[in-house]
Amino acid sequence: MHPIVPIIMALGAILFFVGIAVQIRFGFQRINMIKLRGKEYKLWYFVATTVVAGVALIMLSVLIPKYVPYQPESASNSAQPVLSSNLKYELGSILSSMDLNNDTMMSAINRFQVEYQEASQRGEKNTMDLLILEMAYRIRTELQNRNHPENQIEREVERIIGILQQPVKQ
Repeated sequence: MHPIVPIIMALGAILFFVGIAVQIRFGFQRINMIKLRGKEYKLWYFVATTVVAGVALIMLSVLIPKYVPYQPESASNSAQPVLSSNLKYELGSILSSMDLNNDTMMSAINRFQVEYQEASQRGEKNTMDLLILEMAYRIRTELQNRNHPENQIEREVERIIGILQQPVKQ
């Protein structure tokens, strides 16, 4: 989630409830004018402005994640595992031959390598197995979406996973 979203949503909710509270309080007292910072405003104008601004801010906070992508920079990216040049070439040729050499897949592979190496260093076998299952599922799904033959998919998934596990085993 974008870090600005909760702040904008909170401001929108505060404005909305202030508008409603002012309407309730001054509406019962039958006050038509509000004096704010030396200026006089009609009650309906003040209430409408605060309520509409609150709703607009809440809607803005809902739409921000959709139109403004946010990926926090993590410190773990500096410790990228390095594949040997042979393995990197082999992985690149496999991915390009299956048309999987896109940014989404490469970022998933990089994330897998970092997390797998960290889990391996901590000795967390369950986490390593889950990461392998997740990566295998992602590759399998991509291959199925690209209409690769079923008998070839499992073999290619095993080849890619085998290559990705190599740096940890060395």
